[in-house]
Amino acid sequence: MIPILEKSERKKDLSTGPSERPATLDGPRKSIRPELFKSNAKKAFWAAVVGTTFHLFSFSFLYWMIRYDYDFLLPLGWLLAGTSVTSLFVLGHDCAHASFLKNNKINDVLGHFFFLFSFYPYYAWKFSHNAHHAHTNNLLFNEKDVYFDNAWIPFTLKQYSSLRKKTPLRAAIYRYTRYFPPLGSLLHNLIMHAYPGKFIDSHRKKVYLSYVVLLLGLAGISFGLVALTGKWTAILHFLVMPGLVFQFWMSYYTYLHHTSDEIYFYQPSDWNPYKGQILSTYNFLNPKLISYLHFHIDIHTPHHLSTAIPCYHLKEAYSDLLKSDFGKDVKEGKFSLSYLYKQWKSCHVWDEEGNRYLTFSEAHSR
Repeated sequence: MIPILEKSERKKDLSTGPSERPATLDGPRKSIRPELFKSNAKKAFWAAVVGTTFHLFSFSFLYWMIRYDYDFLLPLGWLLAGTSVTSLFVLGHDCAHASFLKNNKINDVLGHFFFLFSFYPYYAWKFSHNAHHAHTNNLLFNEKDVYFDNAWIPFTLKQYSSLRKKTPLRAAIYRYTRYFPPLGSLLHNLIMHAYPGKFIDSHRKKVYLSYVVLLLGLAGISFGLVALTGKWTAILHFLVMPGLVFQFWMSYYTYLHHTSDEIYFYQPSDWNPYKGQILSTYNFLNPKLISYLHFHIDIHTPHHLSTAIPCYHLKEAYSDLLKSDFGKDVKEGKFSLSYLYKQWKSCHVWDEEGNRYLTFSEAHSR
């Protein structure tokens, strides 16, 4: 079933927005209760308990299968562990936004731990991801650094055509990432976070620190897993394969939150925070259990309204926003394979003149 979209007939208005739409986020933020912008130690503790318990359960399940040689069940264990890695990542995501707890030093310590199993260097991701929030759906682009919206921003028709002529291999890789989003997510981690030279000097030392913590942490966990199971393949089963499954979830969320034929991308001169964060963010609503285990990260518009809203307040903030005058601009749909297929099939290259997505076939014919 194709999800119900919020008044898709407004699509022609989104490129510029009618005069009554604000340019800033002041109004939408005021529609949400002030306490929802504040950290709550009890709720944060419970979220950490849920996330770590889920991950320990997935590891216990994997250990049980390896211990009793139930190899045929290992893919199920990888899927479960990759799903629990995503739960931890969402908590680390809040730590990076300094919204999980009031104490930012504790946030950064916990964030490094939560990110270990997804193979992300915490500070590198933090600085890169904050840039995504500062420029959501802004077509501003700079390959030399990470301080622009780097989350599933499509190539424009002009960029893609130029790439096909000058570096066809890169154009081909871009096509592969659009047809297989987990590859795009994996490459994004490497390209945006593994090159310290992309970061400004004041950030670079912290980025190096995260590299050290990530390498030492994974080495320690790997040693413990091998000692526990007596098998070197434990690294594959407990870390590598769940990490790859996590890339499915990572691409699933980031792709669908910012890739839709219902949203727009803007030139810097036409962009404003309301267009980027409200009109151009999509809620792809999961089944209740998945939403709960992933701390409602599928409810994404409130998070783009303000990164100060922690994951354990997203549902309430979402409810407040929908009740406000700005609720009509929230775009969303329930989980649907048909909707996912529709975006996968059609959202490839951005046509600046037509202000819409083109398929690769359409782009090649231009």
